[in-house]
Amino acid sequence: MDGLSVPVGRRDRQEAFWTWTNDWVKRLVRDLAEQVLQLELEAYLAAGWNERTASRRGYRNGHYRRCLTTAYGALQLKIPRCRGSGFDCSVLFDRYQRRIADVARILRHAYLLGTSTRGTAQLAEQVFGGCLSHQTVSRLLRWLDGQLAAYRNQPVADVYRVVYIDGMHVDVRGQDRMVMLVMGVTDAGDKEVLGFCPSTGEQCAELLWDLRRRGLESVELFVSDESNAIRSAVAEVYPESPWQSCTLHRLMGLWERIGPTDYRKALVRQAARIFRAGSKLAAWEIAARWADRWRTQARWAVQWFLDGLGDSLMFYTLPKAWWRRTRTNNPLERVIRTLRQRLRPMGCFHDQAAIERAVFGQLARWHLLPELTQDS
Repeated sequence: MDGLSVPVGRRDRQEAFWTWTNDWVKRLVRDLAEQVLQLELEAYLAAGWNERTASRRGYRNGHYRRCLTTAYGALQLKIPRCRGSGFDCSVLFDRYQRRIADVARILRHAYLLGTSTRGTAQLAEQVFGGCLSHQTVSRLLRWLDGQLAAYRNQPVADVYRVVYIDGMHVDVRGQDRMVMLVMGVTDAGDKEVLGFCPSTGEQCAELLWDLRRRGLESVELFVSDESNAIRSAVAEVYPESPWQSCTLHRLMGLWERIGPTDYRKALVRQAARIFRAGSKLAAWEIAARWADRWRTQARWAVQWFLDGLGDSLMFYTLPKAWWRRTRTNNPLERVIRTLRQRLRPMGCFHDQAAIERAVFGQLARWHLLPELTQDS
């Protein structure tokens, strides 16, 4: 530890030791990298220093400096050069490369964990040293664009019996947008996000048309909340498939329409029994008795509930094993809830491409996307 002034305090001594260790590791990595470059140059020239041979292919011409960000920190390297032709340094880095692959991988992973581009840039400065702008971090994340394009172009296997549709708000500079998501469920219970797109409001007809063109045909039930835009899109693209209105949203709507009364909990609790009946006919019978019981206290709310009740009983068209999973769109709601938690720290997005990268990266990280085929 030559040249190291050892402080007296325990914490100060620890900090001094690890600072000294880090400096020496950086020096070692820098020296090894420069020695490797010198050996590569000697092999390229086929001659040592001041050596005259018939096989010599050029002459040394000094060096230039390059800052290379590595997992050990930012290194100032002396890069040798030769007259006549460019010396290939690809043994350590590519042309114009300023960061090794491990650094880029760590920064991408930090972003996918829910860090904003500015936060990722600050993290890079603290961990690796040097200065990194949030614009540079954004460019690093463009590696997702190719995978996103392949995901959107690959065929959709026609194995999804039930499809959930829902949306979530995201902040975009100068406006507020919705990200619409479509998730399919197979007979084996596998859940996969088949497509998503930023849109104005809950418009999703174009997204559904794209999924149908790519092979999504035999859907037996669509499930969503009581969105008129979603319902219209399903009726337009899949007129032969029934649409299920989420029972939880219907009960929540009933709760709000009743208002703060002493009988609200009992009324909604009894209404929930309708969706646990053994058949669709039994559900209507329970609904009729329920309406007779509560029509006097909450006539308007009861009538509203009955008017759209048929749309919330479409899950009875499926085998009984599916009833519990298709009464609500909770499976997709849980995905959206987690997405919100990850996207919120990222703040306001700059444009639509940034939204798509962030959403696609999160879904890929959670393995919620169909596997890319070989043709993709």
